[in-house]
Amino acid sequence: MAEGILFDIAARIIESLGSQALREIGLLWGARDELDKLKDTVSTIKNVLLDAEEQRAVNNNQVIEWLERLKYVVYDAEDLLDGFSTECLLREMMTRDKMAKKVRIFFSKSNPLVYDLKMGREIKAIRQKLDAIANNRKFHLEERPVEKGDRARKRDDTHSYVPEAKVTGREDDKKEIIKRLLSDSDIKENVGILPITGIGGLGKTTLAQFIFNDEEIDKHFQLKMWACVSESFDVQEVVEKILESTTKKKPEIVGLDTLVHNLQNEIGGKKYLLVLDDVWNEDVKKWDDLKVLLEVGASGSRILITTRSKKVAQITQTIAEYSLQCLDERESWCLFKQVAFDNGEEPVNSRKVEVGKEIVEKCSGVPLVIKTIGRLLSLENSEAGWVSFGKDKMPEIKENDILPTLKLSYDQLPSHLKQCFAYCSIFPKDYVMEKSKLINLWIAQGFIKLSNQIECLEDVGDKYFMHLLWRSFFQEAKMDDLGNVIKSKMHDLMHDLAMSMAGSLITTIDSQVKTIGDQKTRHVSVVDNIEFSFVIPTSSSKASRIRTLLSVGEFSYLRESSTSCEAIFSNLKFLRVLDLNGRHLDVVPSSICKLKHLRDLDLSWNDKIEKLPDSITRLQNLYTLRLSNCEKLKELPRGITKLVNLRHLYNDGCRSLTYMPRGLGELKNLQTLSEFVVHSDSASKYSCQLSELNKLNSLRGKLEIRGLRSREEDVALDYKGANLKEKKHLQVLALSWSGENVNTDDEMALEGFEPHPNLKKLRICFYGGVRVPMWLLSLTNLVDLELCFCRKLKYLPPLSGLPFLKSIELRGLEEIEYVSDCSDNNELSLSSFSSSEFFPSLEIIWLSSCWNLKGWWRRRSDSYNVDVNTTDHQNALLFPRLSELKIWCCPMLTSLPMFPHLKEELLLWNARWKAVQQTISTNASSSASSTPIAFSSPPLSKLKNIYLREIEDLETLPLPYLTALHDLKLINCPVLDLGNDEHGMQWKELKSLISLKFKNIPKLVSLPLGLQHVTTLRELQISYCSSLMTIPEWICNWASLTHLLIRLCPKLKSLSQGVQYLTALQNLTLSECPMLDLGNDEHGMQWKGLNSLIWLKFVSIPKLVSLPLGLQHVTTLRELQISNCSSLMTIPEWICNWASLEQFTISTCPGLTSLPEAMSRLTSLKMLTIHDCPILFQRCEQDTGEDWPKIAHIPERHLY
Repeated sequence: MAEGILFDIAARIIESLGSQALREIGLLWGARDELDKLKDTVSTIKNVLLDAEEQRAVNNNQVIEWLERLKYVVYDAEDLLDGFSTECLLREMMTRDKMAKKVRIFFSKSNPLVYDLKMGREIKAIRQKLDAIANNRKFHLEERPVEKGDRARKRDDTHSYVPEAKVTGREDDKKEIIKRLLSDSDIKENVGILPITGIGGLGKTTLAQFIFNDEEIDKHFQLKMWACVSESFDVQEVVEKILESTTKKKPEIVGLDTLVHNLQNEIGGKKYLLVLDDVWNEDVKKWDDLKVLLEVGASGSRILITTRSKKVAQITQTIAEYSLQCLDERESWCLFKQVAFDNGEEPVNSRKVEVGKEIVEKCSGVPLVIKTIGRLLSLENSEAGWVSFGKDKMPEIKENDILPTLKLSYDQLPSHLKQCFAYCSIFPKDYVMEKSKLINLWIAQGFIKLSNQIECLEDVGDKYFMHLLWRSFFQEAKMDDLGNVIKSKMHDLMHDLAMSMAGSLITTIDSQVKTIGDQKTRHVSVVDNIEFSFVIPTSSSKASRIRTLLSVGEFSYLRESSTSCEAIFSNLKFLRVLDLNGRHLDVVPSSICKLKHLRDLDLSWNDKIEKLPDSITRLQNLYTLRLSNCEKLKELPRGITKLVNLRHLYNDGCRSLTYMPRGLGELKNLQTLSEFVVHSDSASKYSCQLSELNKLNSLRGKLEIRGLRSREEDVALDYKGANLKEKKHLQVLALSWSGENVNTDDEMALEGFEPHPNLKKLRICFYGGVRVPMWLLSLTNLVDLELCFCRKLKYLPPLSGLPFLKSIELRGLEEIEYVSDCSDNNELSLSSFSSSEFFPSLEIIWLSSCWNLKGWWRRRSDSYNVDVNTTDHQNALLFPRLSELKIWCCPMLTSLPMFPHLKEELLLWNARWKAVQQTISTNASSSASSTPIAFSSPPLSKLKNIYLREIEDLETLPLPYLTALHDLKLINCPVLDLGNDEHGMQWKELKSLISLKFKNIPKLVSLPLGLQHVTTLRELQISYCSSLMTIPEWICNWASLTHLLIRLCPKLKSLSQGVQYLTALQNLTLSECPMLDLGNDEHGMQWKGLNSLIWLKFVSIPKLVSLPLGLQHVTTLRELQISNCSSLMTIPEWICNWASLEQFTISTCPGLTSLPEAMSRLTSLKMLTIHDCPILFQRCEQDTGEDWPKIAHIPERHLY
């Protein structure tokens, strides 16, 4: 890290020494001469640092030793001057107020407590140390006061990050791995495990990602999950990651048993694909502990592992490992061309091709190396530069020596990017770095280098981040819905490189490293659930110079004490970054003001803090204050205006905040203000008015203004005073009214909130106006629009021409009748839109609780003047890119533009079928005649999910052409008749259907005939179907069915004999079917073929006297639940055949009076639950019950 940081620190010291304020103080304190001498010394050293760093790179030991001695003295010099600069700032602040006289006394020479002599002595001591180091140099270094050709700057404004569309050179690998994943041959277990092995940098993770997102994989597996395991292999942590991937939310803080139960509920009986990325664990027991939890998946489930370790492959594989090889010469060159040459095309008649091929040969076919070197050379325009690199740098690299090859690219970075990259080693491997936070950390450390006063630190930091990403120092970028890169990771090898460059400057505290062992350490991260006081010897000099103290991960069980915080504040006085995120602080000690160097303070997720100490306003250097999700925080410090350097205030999720402190508008540097809370009392002398937002025109990212109230005295001045139109950097704006006393003045207020056209997302909640302003149409960059609970809203401006609008959510608009009202004089003529211009980018529509919504537009035929041509044009317009349509509680809606390209989901809940009928009933052959538009393919032919619930007017369900449909749910459709398809042709085309649910379909007498052709079906649920009488024999065709649930079907008398052919069935539930008789299968054939059955539940089956005879052949059973079966008398002795049974539950079966002797032979049984069975309960009482010996061996027993 010294290689990049010394030059920049020296530059910062010189800049600080040249500041007018510091020179004035130096003159006042009699230290002017010492400051000048120090500047001369640092300038002399700085001039040779660039050459010294190049000498270090070629392992010149004398230079390396000299730089190491220099590094820490330069750090100390910066700390010293930063302290003096802070005193200057304090002087400037205090001189502004009534304490000016005291300030003059404080800073006068007559005051013995001031810094005069101390400052002179400390500056002289630092200068003497630097002079000694400079004079001790016994080697020649070339003077070079500025960096040569800053290559990074050449591409800052021209390159953009584009996610990879394919994996070059890996198409055959991808096909072979997918083939193995989908094949069932020679795999005896339910869950097959396939490791991908190979050295670091080959692209194992990237290849796994492309396989994970492949369309064939999507169709084959019901569920896909991804968990990055890395070097730490804790079963509970891995389970949590898998659950998070499944549920898309972090699991609650619970024990392992609950997590396992939740996991098995999610994956049990489903054919899943799980990717375990970057596995290092070679402990067989740990792997077996995890493996047993994952075996509940359906037959054909797969686990794909990426690992460098052959031993990991040996202990995990049930499918032969796939050893990923280096790219061959042709593939390597193809990849290199893509990243090194414009448009991936070889330049004509250029030596770059010849030199490039020679360089690629030295890259050993490792994609990470090829991309990194290729990106580096793409910045070099001249052929001579390429020749020089190939001649001078590449010969030093040995074959298969990856890290030194990657370092070549690092060596070419400018100094400011070197230190930014090396600093990232403070995060553990596989850590997902949040871009905005990382940039703030770089700013706090002074790494961001501005070339002029117009530039913004955050913008330059963003360029740094994107450049490191573009050059493959970062990877796996995540983007938000607005197209912004927000997160990324580092490849393990890049992390190794960063660590080697950072050296002893950075220490990570975890379960292996318990404390700081080197006084040279300047940056510390704490990874595990460890209290700071245990790992940081605050009384020791080893920790006294720390600049970063970072919490990484979740600290759910940790409660940092006030004593620990006091120790940090008192002893770690040079901290620039302090992260107390999620450490459950009750209070923040007032001694925090001692951290006068602090730039970045994170107090997020401390849900006990109610107030911040006033002393926090003495942190004049503070750039970033994070208070997100401090739910009990009631107010911000009233003296917040003293934080003159504050750039970022993150206060989202602080729901107890009731106002913003007066003077907030004086923070002219403020870039982030997550929430602005309007006080309910506009006359409060402590609260900030909206007008204070006027000059905060540097705000960026997201701004939420909540607690709005329309008051007559405020409307004309206050709302326009917010001056949102000048805030061109804002991307997201949320406006939320208090919801009290709906006022028509809301319209004037909202008119005054006109944002800048650059805005990308707008959310308006609890607004009381009838209309929204026409300025909405000026937001030509808008991507996402949400209008929520605006209960009086009736009219919207025409939104169809907004070119980038991707998502519309209208929720709780109780008065609106038409989304686009053509009878309104403000409405543009629909005839002015061609089909291609009508919502050209719209992908998602969500209409919810719009109880009076009748249609997308008020047709001319609905008004006094009927215009047939316009009506035809309305019929012709369609959403060209709509992928997801959700309509919830809109019972009056009867018409929508067509949406033939819907792909992800169609959801109707308490809505009218008529609203979508035109689209779903149109087929390719008739579309040309029935509508003015002909489709290139059948409408909805790519749709994956349909959810229809409480659709009163749905009589028939047109299904042809839904060839991509995966999931169909039909719930509470009272007039739906599925029996009118005599030849079964309607369902025949559902070639991709995986999951089908019928619930409360009164006219369902038997399953639709055409379902016999849907052989892809894996899950079927039938419940509350009062007319269902039979299950047809042809269900034997469903060879892939794994889940079957039949519940509350009162007329169902028997199961079909076709059940015996459901050989893939793993989960069967029969519940609340009073007429169902399972005892009519005398020979047990009905159950005999269920050789995959794992879970079986009988609930409220009154005719169940004993278990069906054929169940004795189902030896795969692991869990059996029998509940509320009043006629059950016996459990047969043949249950001893169930060698795999692990859980057995008997509940509310009063006729069952004893257990069979065979219970004692169920050696795999781990849990027995007996509930509400009085006689059986007595017989099973410990030691005294007659049946106790039969169950004494079971580890877990619940009897109550």
